[in-house]
Amino acid sequence: MEKGEQNSYKENRKKSSEFEKREDYLEHELLIMKFRRWKVHLPFRDFHIEFEDLVPALAATIGKVVMVTAMVAAFAAQFGLSPEFIAENVRYELLIAGGIFVIIFSAILNPRANLAGTHGPMIPLIPIIAAAGGHPLALGILIGVFGLALSITKGGSKLMALTGVGVRGGLLIYLGGVGLISQIDKFEAWASGVNASTVSFVIIGITILTYAYLARIKKRWLAIPLCSLIAGVIAYAMGVNFEFTTAPGLPHMNRYGGGVKTLVGNWDGQMLVILLQ
Repeated sequence: MEKGEQNSYKENRKKSSEFEKREDYLEHELLIMKFRRWKVHLPFRDFHIEFEDLVPALAATIGKVVMVTAMVAAFAAQFGLSPEFIAENVRYELLIAGGIFVIIFSAILNPRANLAGTHGPMIPLIPIIAAAGGHPLALGILIGVFGLALSITKGGSKLMALTGVGVRGGLLIYLGGVGLISQIDKFEAWASGVNASTVSFVIIGITILTYAYLARIKKRWLAIPLCSLIAGVIAYAMGVNFEFTTAPGLPHMNRYGGGVKTLVGNWDGQMLVILLQ
């Protein structure tokens, strides 16, 4: 029985050439996948990686970088941290959230599970927390403990059931609106700083039209990577230079020098803050 269940995906899978439309092939792939919770799932045995999977992966990477940068920058401004700290923090976040949780948990052990989103609604709240003297370590511990408690007790589902649709919609609109206004203000300030104030207006207008067109043709899943590409091309065409102040690469795993023993022996709160973001 286990062998039959294990091979069910391979037995039911068909080549894309057997379908008239690409959408039919992708829909068939979703229907035949037999994921089992907390079991090991391997590519090409239990699922296939398609070209379309790169689009949400790229969109998630862009969104993760933007949200983490915005959150860390708020604390950096309050505590006087350097821009290099922000860059290192974002790299740690991508390694931990992407390399560990996304690949191991969401891809191999429980593919139907998605990582909980906290940074999005927290973007407008982080500056307030930082201005009030809140420490990122305390905030990280609070979110971690609260999240684990909700997961164990299934409190998240209960909170969703108790919260009315109007309240959820209102919070979504309010937090989204506050975050959007904040990012637009920063975007306009950046454009004015590089003496290209019209760039922000043109990019915002074209991205709105692009999103409307994608929604009309039912391709909204292309919005983030496509609009990001369009924004970069437009900015470059209008004379804005892209300056990379940090070289690409992995973050510093051990800023004390030495091996793993030295790193563990000199573990401090700053490193824990990075890991808890």
